Amino acid sequence: MKKLVSIVCIVLSLYAQDDKTLKVVPVISSNPTAGTGVGVMGTLMYEADEKSSPSQALLSLQYTNTESYSLFVVNRLFFDEDRWQSNSIYTHIYNNTTFSIDISDMPFPFLPDFIEPNFEVTIDAALQQFMYLARKNLYVGGQIFYVAQDFNAKNSAGSLFLISNGIESVHRGGLGGTLSYDTRSKSEKFYPKDATFINVSLNFFPKFMGSDVAFSNMLINARKYIPGYNSNDVVALQFLAQYCSEHTPDGALAALGARSVIRGFPIGKYKTRFMNAVQGEYRYTINDTRFRIVPFVGYAHLSGGSEGTSLGNRDKDNGDYYSGGVGAHYILSKKYQLDYRVDLAYSSDNETSVYASLNQAF
Repeated sequence: MKKLVSIVCIVLSLYAQDDKTLKVVPVISSNPTAGTGVGVMGTLMYEADEKSSPSQALLSLQYTNTESYSLFVVNRLFFDEDRWQSNSIYTHIYNNTTFSIDISDMPFPFLPDFIEPNFEVTIDAALQQFMYLARKNLYVGGQIFYVAQDFNAKNSAGSLFLISNGIESVHRGGLGGTLSYDTRSKSEKFYPKDATFINVSLNFFPKFMGSDVAFSNMLINARKYIPGYNSNDVVALQFLAQYCSEHTPDGALAALGARSVIRGFPIGKYKTRFMNAVQGEYRYTINDTRFRIVPFVGYAHLSGGSEGTSLGNRDKDNGDYYSGGVGAHYILSKKYQLDYRVDLAYSSDNETSVYASLNQAF
């Protein structure tokens, strides 16, 4: 076993040479909704000009044992001495979803206490954002995006779940404005040690871009990075909020889950109009090695319900949710402080999830 660990460490050390800008790593995930998935993620680090921060292009492909799959393409570009930022995102997801819901309080004595909705959803989404440095550390900009979501029930419980929550196929676009305050240095965009990042976005989904009823939302993403006990350690804190207007459809509601946002919950299981969430982690670097141990905790409060019917709307999702866990990180590039991480999360639903990915969670 010791020999195997030594061999793995040697291989990783050779692979993680700092002059290499292209990295390809395995990715894994496991949660009760999407199942267990494996895939690959590749990233290319590059510099648009000598005086700008490093830019990153990222591609991820994954397939799960529920016959679900996903594709993510991201390009984060800094140019003109960091006066401009460009963020481009495209994703294609097919999710064959099954999970248990409690219906014991519904007046249907012929049904069991729990049923298992099964439905499939196909999502195509694209976003383009530009940000301009208006003054020191302050960026202003805007974004345009398009989302196509198609739902299809695969059993009667899935049909009941979709109808009762007002979930239906949609194809819509949106426009938004963004204000960002960012004190991260050019050399620490991917692993800030002492910085503040605050981003506020206001987004609109008008009828002329495909929405049946116009709606809007506001997103707040505030992060604080504090030096830890050792020189390479960091205490990372985040406040994340989303507030949705009336008539927001289910597919655009604030949702728990994902690799970065309160890890440990299946995406889409819990949604409401208002979400306030906090999470924190301690990024402990083991001596002068390339390894980090990262314990983390998260808490979210959901409120506001949804537009669903009284049969089974999102009001049931209102409440408090917790999760915690630990991550094992390997520093692929000390030059860019680029980490490969494997996170194990345990939620207040008594469920365990596993994630493997590049970059920090936030």
